[in-house]
Amino acid sequence: MVNKLSQTIIDFDKLDKKNIKTIKIGDKIIRPDENGQAVLNGTSGGDDGGDTGGGTDPNHPAAGADYYAGSLADGEITERYLLYQRNESVAEDPTTSKTVTLLRDVGTKFNMAGDGATFLLHLQKTIMTAGAKGAVSDINLNYDTNNIAKEGYFTTTSVYPVYIKAADLATTNELDVPINGIGENLSGKNVLAPHLKVKFNGDGTMTYYSVTGYDNDGNTAGATGANYDVVVDVIATFSVQPAVAQMPASVNFFTGTARNDIALSGVSDFYENSMDGILLTLNQYVYSSTDFDRAFRSSFGIDSPLRVPKEQLIIGNKIDFKFSEWNIPGTGAAHGIDWYTKNNSGGWSDTGNVIMQSGTDGDFYMIINKDSISFNCYRNALNSNKDLIPFYAKINSINPFKK
Repeated sequence: MVNKLSQTIIDFDKLDKKNIKTIKIGDKIIRPDENGQAVLNGTSGGDDGGDTGGGTDPNHPAAGADYYAGSLADGEITERYLLYQRNESVAEDPTTSKTVTLLRDVGTKFNMAGDGATFLLHLQKTIMTAGAKGAVSDINLNYDTNNIAKEGYFTTTSVYPVYIKAADLATTNELDVPINGIGENLSGKNVLAPHLKVKFNGDGTMTYYSVTGYDNDGNTAGATGANYDVVVDVIATFSVQPAVAQMPASVNFFTGTARNDIALSGVSDFYENSMDGILLTLNQYVYSSTDFDRAFRSSFGIDSPLRVPKEQLIIGNKIDFKFSEWNIPGTGAAHGIDWYTKNNSGGWSDTGNVIMQSGTDGDFYMIINKDSISFNCYRNALNSNKDLIPFYAKINSINPFKK
């Protein structure tokens, strides 16, 4: 017997069969058959109760516990607070189980952290040659539902950033997140996706580890290709909301000349309206601690602008940047930096080349806060007396950007 909804589909199909693509009930996707009839056995919804899952987007299929919570670019992901951040200076074996203490109280049932937890990841790649391990490097993920390989990235069709529902975490079961996809498209002969295993322990801690994946030639005597392991960089809370209007790149969240704590204007509390991230444009000079002396930033290997992608704009997240090579003219001990000193009239006097060599790296990072950022960037030059002189970079503007 055909139920009322199926009969409606059949009748509508007679008018224009192309109009019936799929029917979504809860997190189930029903596709009518060639006669336009949909089989609804095992589904529920409406006033009779129904599915309590978070929903499935057919354009962004779930992968294990990882599901599509919404569009980060459109501002549908909000209330992201840092729960854990990996210490990049400490070497880790991703395959070894690690238990971390979360930075916020999420409740024993993960019921005090919005809609769940989101994860920022990268992969650790190990070259394999005839079964022997070789060079180890890091490789970032490229989320592409079309599964097209991208040079220098591991392409995945699993939703990224990873989102796991609070209800799934509350079970305190070990959850599985496969990193599916074509990866680097090395061979395609013998392929296994790397997996992240995650377990919320109900006591404010979370345990995770990687199950190694690979892409190799399948030689049983000793495979050649690469192994891949999942590395957890950041864990944060998240909630879902309707999309919000995005600010154009012409909008200034900040203009001026500043370092350390910088207040932002026009950005939403959780950076939902910042398009694909924020762009930091630095002043062309770096300054001494007293602001009495300055030199060209380019001499110190401090690049500008700096792009911070939206997935990194998590409240409490510390984002590290890398220095480039020093760019000081001259050879040997006769390196010279074009140096300026503030004069009595408030202008700057060019004192010419000051003997200065590359010294040591200082700090180069920013911390994401509500309505503000903390920016700290300095590098130490070495003067002719072998004294280390720190010079600080300053920000001139902060804007949203579009990829």
